[in-house]
Order: sequence, then structure tokens, then C-alpha cells
Amino acid sequence: MIGHSMHTRRNKGTVGMLLLLVIILVSGCSSGNNGKANSSNGSNTGNTTNEASTETSSDTRTVKDAYGDVQVPTNPTKIVVLDIGALDNLLEMGIVPIGAPSILAAGDPYPKYLKNTDGIKNIGSVNEPNMEAIDALQPDLIIGNKDTHDAIYKQLGEIAPTVFVETLGTTWKENLKLHSEAVNKQAEGDKLLAAYQQKTEELKSKIAGKTGTAVSLFRPRADKIQIYMKATFAGAIMNDAGVVRPAAQNNDEFSKDVTEEQIAELDGDVILWFDREADAFAKLEKSSLWSSLKGVQNKNVHSVDWEYWLSGLGIQAATKIVDDLNKFLVK
Repeated sequence: MIGHSMHTRRNKGTVGMLLLLVIILVSGCSSGNNGKANSSNGSNTGNTTNEASTETSSDTRTVKDAYGDVQVPTNPTKIVVLDIGALDNLLEMGIVPIGAPSILAAGDPYPKYLKNTDGIKNIGSVNEPNMEAIDALQPDLIIGNKDTHDAIYKQLGEIAPTVFVETLGTTWKENLKLHSEAVNKQAEGDKLLAAYQQKTEELKSKIAGKTGTAVSLFRPRADKIQIYMKATFAGAIMNDAGVVRPAAQNNDEFSKDVTEEQIAELDGDVILWFDREADAFAKLEKSSLWSSLKGVQNKNVHSVDWEYWLSGLGIQAATKIVDDLNKFLVK
């Protein structure tokens, strides 16, 4: 009996120890699972993820450019521009890019009508930007245009977020809006456009119904004479201001090439011209037909600055063109 009783107690003890071991094991597994759940789904990790998402969303914005949606920095500080229109617009909004091109040849001075260009790194020319120079600047935003820089768009995008307008010239107002959005200065852009609109409306009211204000615009060149029509930067501004064009120039084309024998197509009550070739206009003046033009006979021929009449393409250039038109048409 005693042996049986002791055997029973030993069995009970063994069972008890086994039960205790099972409880410990189950408790340990349960604790381990809870630990994993906290690690993957706990509130701390969730908050960290949310904070990261919030930070990312506040540090970038979506801008729609000529190619689609682009994520750009909320407040970019190191901007490279690839054309003079963008340089013109950003400077007028109080932003000095770290890099910009020359109009014609790398290293040429920036247009004289633009202020605060000191310290801007030259990155080549508008038609041939230097990719190495751009990359070396480590920009956080690049602004260009599809018309000129489509071939290097993908390369530029590997350097920094890149915003491209579709084209230049008659779309300059839409370009200003996109430029202001890209640099988070929409309010400033709207103010600049409103001021321009007021300025052109004032000029329009001054010359409305006034005779003798048809404006001819052309560019004498070494081998031809290029008439600038309504579908140009300057032509669009004249149209905004209600400026009348001579019959031969009153169409929605960009330009028309004529010879000295067709010089009558240059005539207007007011004749404006610009050139890049030093002797081109002097050669035209020597033509026997030049003195037959009404604008010449009335001594109403004026040279204008090609840097903003032809190549400015931004809000400052547009405003200066309106100022010139006021000077020549309002007397």
C-alpha cells in the first residue's frame, strides 16, 4: 500500500510539473506574439509612419507641367532656369536662381534690362545648356521649356525635379502662372499679371480711335528682312494693348521674310525695328525705296531693344514693351 501511495504521489508530481511547464511555455509564446504585434502594429510605429507621410506631403507639392504631374519642393531654394523668360519671371517675383543661361553664347552677360543677376552661375546658352554645370550646382528645381529642351528632359529629371512649359512667346502669361506655381509664388504671379493687364488697358484707352498709330515691327538681317507678325511675343503684347498693325502685317503668323524690293510691307505710321547684326539696318537705310515709307517721311522710325522685344519672354520684358509703345504712340 505504501509503495502504491508513493508511486501515486510521484505520478501526481510529475503531472503537476508537466502542467506547470506547459503553462510557462504557453505564457511565453503568448508574450512573444504580443511583442511581435506591438512591434508591427503598435501605436508608436504607426505614429512614426504617419509623421513620415505628413513630412513628405508637406515638403513637396504637385505641379502639372507640359509632361504631366511633377512633385516639386514646397519651397525650392536652389533653382536653375534654362531660358530667359523663366529668369525674367523669377527675378521679378524676388527669386534669384543659382543658374541661368546666356541668350546666344555661353558666358555672355545676361540681358541688361534684368537686375539682380550678380552671382548667378552661367550654365551655357539657351539652346545648349551645359549638363555638367547644371549637375554641379545640385539644384532642387529646374525650369525649362519643352520646345527647346525636350531632348534633355529625362536627363534633367535625374538631377532634380523638372518643370517645363510647353513653348515660349505668345504663351508667356500662361508660363508666368506655371513658373509662379512651381516656386510657390502664385499670389505674386497673379499680382504681376494684374498690373500688366491694367497697364495695357490704359494704353488701349489712350490710343483707341486715334489715327496714325499703325505699328510696323521688323528685324533687318544680313540676307533678308524679317517682319514680326501677331503670333510673336511682341505681337501678342501689341494685340493686348489694342495696337493696330499695318494691313501687310495683320495676321496670326510668326514672321514673314521679305526682300528690299518688297519694302512697302515694312511701312506703318510708326516703324519699329531691332537687330542683332550691327550693319543690317544701315544697309536697309541706303535702299532707294526706304525714303518712300510713310513712317520714314514722318520721322517716326525707332529702334527698340532686341533683348526684351525679341528674347525677353517674361513679365519684365512685356512691361517694358508696353512702356515703349506708350512712348511712341501717346503724344
